Amino acid sequence: MSLYRSAAWPLTWIAVALVVYATLYPLSGFVWPSPGVFGWALPKLPSEQTKDLVENLLGYMPLGAIMCLALLRSGWHVGLAAVGALLGCSALSYGLELAQFMLPTRTPSISDWTLNTLGAAWGVMAAITLHALGLVDVWHRLRERWFIPQAGWGLALLWMWPLGLLFPPPLPLAQGQLWPPLKLWLVDVLADTPWQHWLVPEADPLSVFLPLAMTLPAPWWQPLRDVLIVALGVLAPMCLACAVARPMGLRLVLLAGAVAMAVLGSSLSAALNFGPEHLLVWLNVQAVEGLLLGSVLGALLLDRSRTAAALAGMAVLAGLVVLVHGLPQDPYHALTLQAWEHGRFVRFHGLSRWFGLLWPYAAFVWLLGRAASRALDTPTHS
Repeated sequence: MSLYRSAAWPLTWIAVALVVYATLYPLSGFVWPSPGVFGWALPKLPSEQTKDLVENLLGYMPLGAIMCLALLRSGWHVGLAAVGALLGCSALSYGLELAQFMLPTRTPSISDWTLNTLGAAWGVMAAITLHALGLVDVWHRLRERWFIPQAGWGLALLWMWPLGLLFPPPLPLAQGQLWPPLKLWLVDVLADTPWQHWLVPEADPLSVFLPLAMTLPAPWWQPLRDVLIVALGVLAPMCLACAVARPMGLRLVLLAGAVAMAVLGSSLSAALNFGPEHLLVWLNVQAVEGLLLGSVLGALLLDRSRTAAALAGMAVLAGLVVLVHGLPQDPYHALTLQAWEHGRFVRFHGLSRWFGLLWPYAAFVWLLGRAASRALDTPTHS
């Protein structure tokens, strides 16, 4: 068994979480089904919408392909990997369809389960085709030469980072502002309890952790804060890339790719939010200066050890989280978020928002593990 941990397993668990989230969204309103409603045999709906049919068919294709690749990379025989991935996806779909009996807003359907299973089968066939062509082995050899053995979750985090940019942040690349939605959730949970004023007072309790200068509307501080947030936002994936990559040339490519994805992701978010004519509305002076500063600081990591890159990444993410929580709440931005959630982007089910909110914390935990590992003590290859 190779010492290299496949990125297919982290991506498989992420894909499973996304499927569960999308199938049971909004993950609330569960009620025990009344007698005569629940049945192990899924019902057949009288009518089906073409859009739902396509989504059910295509939604399980990536999961089937990634799960099959993960089993193949774990040493399973091709036939067993194909059957195991197909049965796993089909069982997951069946279980989620049964769970929809407890959601008044969702309707279980045997057609959904059939299409999910068929989509997973197509994904499994695609994975087997890639394996037969030798492309999986080619990627494995390249990965052994390019990345550290423990890069599985790190690579998954790098691939997930651009998805969080699609949801409009309060500032470009200002990911990780978790407290506002968490505070709203606490207000809802603690309503009419003895702790509603203790844990969620009128004054924001997070303010005690922020220096006063970070929250003051000082003319000298706001432009600098915006530049630092953008710089740290683009520097964070650069640190992560340098913590997993071996050759200096590959690090340079990944650093340039981080800048490109920051620009493309922010531009796409602006276009989806405000219209194609506002593609570059986010690219102001502070954003340009932040991208340049982040690129310069990222270049300093090219010849550093992976331990140093991991430690730098932890400091960058901590600074980013502190700064974004010092941003004032903009009512216009709140209206934009409401339009995003309830308007034409409702099919995202808020997934891109959660990617943006949770990515810095997940990356920090992974970098912390890398910094504490002796595997990072090996010298960097150029």
